[in-house]
Amino acid sequence: MDAQKDAWEQLYSTQSRPWRGVADLSWTAVEKGEKVLDLGCGNGKSSLALLEKGCIVTGADFSESAIESCRKNIGDRARFVVADVRDLPFETDEFDAVLAVHVLEHVPEEDLALAVSEVLRIVRNGGTVYLQCFAEGDMRSEGKKEDVRNGILYRYFSEMDVELMFCCASEVNIEPIEEPTRFGTVRRRLQCVIRK
Repeated sequence: MDAQKDAWEQLYSTQSRPWRGVADLSWTAVEKGEKVLDLGCGNGKSSLALLEKGCIVTGADFSESAIESCRKNIGDRARFVVADVRDLPFETDEFDAVLAVHVLEHVPEEDLALAVSEVLRIVRNGGTVYLQCFAEGDMRSEGKKEDVRNGILYRYFSEMDVELMFCCASEVNIEPIEEPTRFGTVRRRLQCVIRK
């Protein structure tokens, strides 16, 4: 994963705001006062949306440049930590919720079980994982289950993939989302609400 980390580092060190716009968290049920981890926070787009909802936010990303960007743009309104999803530096049951938007599809297959166990470890019992990921058939997949672009791994999950990854959770709700583009292609993703 070191080569992939270098690719993300390159992205964030050359583009301080690679993901523009405002994060849409309408599909989540995060509430004011909840302690939420924005896992794979990138440039802080989702962290800002969580702050606007009144959450107590911690952002984590394995790119040091991404974390520097968050600290510069958001300051001390949230805590930002350099961390790897496979070995999260947080206490067991520390968070009410984890928001993981386009994170797990970049984790190598052999490390997915470890990443999922870490995510579930840090969420309190009764807490929630909000997972958004690319779905099979997405326009970027070209019919493949995974590929590497610009040094970054992309995986395209089925609903069954998510159910199997989180089989030890008490509840897994998955909503497939399809967005036609003006080019006649379709963006596909899964929005998942997973209760521990």
